[in-house]
Amino acid sequence: METCCATKGGTSKVAEGHTIHALAARLNTAFAGQPVRVSSPQHTFAAEAGRLNGHEMRQASAHGKNLLVAFADAPTLHVHLGMFGSFSVRAHKRAIRDGWLRTEPPASGSERLRLLTLTHLGDLRRPMQCRLLDDDGVAALLDRLGPDPLAPEQDPDAAVRVLHRSRREIGLLLVDQSVVAGIGNVYRAELLFRAGLSPWLPGSAVDLNLLRTLWSDATYLMSIGTAAGWIITDTRQVEQAAPYLDRGERVPRWPKVYAVYGRAGQPCRRCGTPIDSAAQGRQRIFWCPRCQPFVDD
Repeated sequence: METCCATKGGTSKVAEGHTIHALAARLNTAFAGQPVRVSSPQHTFAAEAGRLNGHEMRQASAHGKNLLVAFADAPTLHVHLGMFGSFSVRAHKRAIRDGWLRTEPPASGSERLRLLTLTHLGDLRRPMQCRLLDDDGVAALLDRLGPDPLAPEQDPDAAVRVLHRSRREIGLLLVDQSVVAGIGNVYRAELLFRAGLSPWLPGSAVDLNLLRTLWSDATYLMSIGTAAGWIITDTRQVEQAAPYLDRGERVPRWPKVYAVYGRAGQPCRRCGTPIDSAAQGRQRIFWCPRCQPFVDD
């Protein structure tokens, strides 16, 4: 399976946090607890790959849109896919009885990094960032990031307090990775619609209880996205996905149904008002002017 990012119809996307959490889980299933052959078929990361080669992969984890892969007695690999990166993880059958690979699975030459064991192959291509960090570097990275809705040890009130203290627009705050780590443009638009919040409201104008509900909804929807493998925010599709998730089965990839994201000029599914769109930060925000009125007390 491949984790990647895409650009379509003016709605450029960086992989949102749920995607990176799902990628970390796949890497753990494939490689954790095993020595890994690490290389750089592209040769641009060869020296760094050499420092990881042969070491046991301990654990892959995600914080927001950042992937951290820890190795025994070696630096930590930090990856940010950005808009164009991809990381595929798959099984292969190149082994012989003595445990060594007969031949390494062919590479295209575009792989910045390759992870290889007797049974699995991971290829990283076109990441925005791929580097090695020591413990201090990992700590510094995490200090720059806000709480992650998908991290069970996170204190939601910490994020709520930061949101409520700010006069910046709530739509900007939600995608500021130093405030909340992992929410991207799709979840931002859909979460604000579900909460009935205008993206232009200052964070300080939003009721604290509503901010807590917003955080809980982010955790809920992104957890579904992690398990399903794609973003599901439509209430009916969430209900349809539940039995599959309860049984641990793959959720079918139904046509995506969004309330507002990518629907500029189309009627609101709730009230019929045309969906509005404008630049907010470096991306476009979508909202329903009627269902999400600007009311700044």
